[in-house]
Amino acid sequence: MATNGRRACNTAGMRTELDFELLGETVQNLYGFKQGEMMSAIVHVGEQLGLFTSLSRSGPVTSDELAAATGLHERWVREWLHAVAAADLVFHEDGRFGITPETAAALADPDHPAAMIGVFGPPITHREINRTIEAFRTGLGMTWNEHGEHTCHFQAAMGAAGQEAWLVPVILDSFDGLPARLTTGITVVDVGCGAGVAAAAVARAFPASTVIGVDPSPHAIEAAAARAAAAGIDNLSFRAGTFDDLPSMAPIDLLLTLDVIHDLPRPGAAVRAARESLAADGSWIVADIKTRGGLEDNRKIPVLPLMYSMSILYCMSSAMSEPDGAGLGTLGLTEEVFEGLADAAGFGSCEARTFDIDPLNRYFELRP
Repeated sequence: MATNGRRACNTAGMRTELDFELLGETVQNLYGFKQGEMMSAIVHVGEQLGLFTSLSRSGPVTSDELAAATGLHERWVREWLHAVAAADLVFHEDGRFGITPETAAALADPDHPAAMIGVFGPPITHREINRTIEAFRTGLGMTWNEHGEHTCHFQAAMGAAGQEAWLVPVILDSFDGLPARLTTGITVVDVGCGAGVAAAAVARAFPASTVIGVDPSPHAIEAAAARAAAAGIDNLSFRAGTFDDLPSMAPIDLLLTLDVIHDLPRPGAAVRAARESLAADGSWIVADIKTRGGLEDNRKIPVLPLMYSMSILYCMSSAMSEPDGAGLGTLGLTEEVFEGLADAAGFGSCEARTFDIDPLNRYFELRP
């Protein structure tokens, strides 16, 4: 008996005969992937035009009313409403359209912990696709900076809501003695800071501490500096750099590295640089994807195809952007792999923990 296409492919071994029922399911799945690509662009269009925000403020409206409120052409607005209603992002009743509370939280409320505003950025470009095809032939991938400015903002948006909502009050608060030290005032370095969301959250919460964000991407540093300036945070600064620059900043009391290690061509060297840079009583907090190891071990991850696709286009590409890069990729930094890197670098302890509020990441605390 035919079963779900994904399950059948996982359990049936190397089949040689065509199953027409599974063929239909496979084609449907493929169209689902294409639908996701198209809807991602439509969501991005709606964000850029303020359509989700307008819907969240107005209540149920007609396409004419939404067009008038946003100053847009009604025919285009009507077709957009039909698209997002077909995707159940808005509801439609008696010719009026209204945003669902869940869509409003995710796409119209920047302060909500579930906010995904900015995640649906501009689609990946033909240049990036062609560059990825080239990488398959040469072995050399793209750095995050090589993708361009739009990817910097998309990357920041992927984790921004969570970092702002729970990094300080939940994650950092769980480490013994750390909140008290931050309140008194210590030196904090966020290496691989991206657009500076986490660094800004820490600096805002602990004004007596000095927070420095470090990232190799000029696009990221520019965005981070603009964020700090707009927020008026005086104890926060950013500079271009990598793990190689950390020893010159020693001793560092608290080092943060959030979803970065698996992207690095030389993770072992980065871990050694972190060890050399920490103060004798310092700590290094590392967040990385809660991978389980190989393909079959990771089947329980509900967005597994997204994880591997992100790896090919971004994470593993970055980790292969230098000759002989480690190429860990999105799901390559298992707990065992990281503990091995920590041991080799001479860390005295490496403790892993997880939090229910962040199902994606595993957190490590390392001490000299």
